[in-house]
Amino acid sequence: MMTKRVAVLLAAAGLITATAAAAQQNADRGFYAGAELGSTRFAGDDDTAFKLLGGYQFNRNVAAEGAWSQLFDKNGAEITAFELVAIGAFPVAEKLAVTGKLGLANAYIESPAIDQEKVELTYGVGVQYDFTRRIAVRGQWQRYDTEEKIDLLSIGAIVRF
Repeated sequence: MMTKRVAVLLAAAGLITATAAAAQQNADRGFYAGAELGSTRFAGDDDTAFKLLGGYQFNRNVAAEGAWSQLFDKNGAEITAFELVAIGAFPVAEKLAVTGKLGLANAYIESPAIDQEKVELTYGVGVQYDFTRRIAVRGQWQRYDTEEKIDLLSIGAIVRF
């Protein structure tokens, strides 16, 4: 009788531990949305930029992200971009990670000198700090590899669902 109770208690403890481990593992997965604000440099001129983004976190180290950006709107020039990138994260502390991104951007540049819409390479590096499991802040540098290079320095917030 005592052996059955011990076996039931051990099985229950194992089930609770497995459930907690699965919940911990799933905390690193799921959809997220966010926004970024920053500064863009294009053709030797600076302007304020913003980005709306959404993505899916596959695990703690890998995510896929899509975004729409208003990169530049000044002196008769306007640049917008749609992008799809892969995000890699390398945790350096419990809540801090160094990130890298690589993907493609459909950049639309309209100015007196250039009228271009092309799919080009985009890449960047940054850091991300997770305040909670649901809320994070990131800072990053990103380059859009168009004929005239576009650099974006930004800071943003992410909310996970």
